[in-house]
Amino acid sequence: MNNSILYIMLAITAGVLIPFQSAMNSALGKGLQNPYFSALTIFIVAVIGLSAYIVLSRQTVPNMTHFAAPPKWSYIGGLLGGTYVLLVVWLAPKLGIGNVTVLVLMGQVIAAMVIDQFGLLGAPLHPITWQRLIGVVLLCTGVYVIRKF
Repeated sequence: MNNSILYIMLAITAGVLIPFQSAMNSALGKGLQNPYFSALTIFIVAVIGLSAYIVLSRQTVPNMTHFAAPPKWSYIGGLLGGTYVLLVVWLAPKLGIGNVTVLVLMGQVIAAMVIDQFGLLGAPLHPITWQRLIGVVLLCTGVYVIRKF
């Protein structure tokens, strides 16, 4: 299997995991009755899981030079991830897993197009074309249909 197919399959797998994660996170939020503690718990579990993987797989620990190398703004991604989890925990019981998933997808595609258009955050330029705009319109139409019915 060539790397492109593997990468595509892994990306699809990541997408498949999101609704399951949303449903699990939502159930935790209902049980704890506090979206903030739910989000915190989710990240604590993630830290424990990733730490166990790092130790068991004997990953090399980056040195301080490595931690200083990325742009300072890149570390804000953790806050964005936390905000995403918190919003899903809060919104999934109100809107449903399917609706939250498609609305998140719509937001992702629109933001990704803007990032690509302007090469924001070091991303390579990938201009918005009329074909890509049609794709966004079709996606938004699909979101409307899923939300409506």
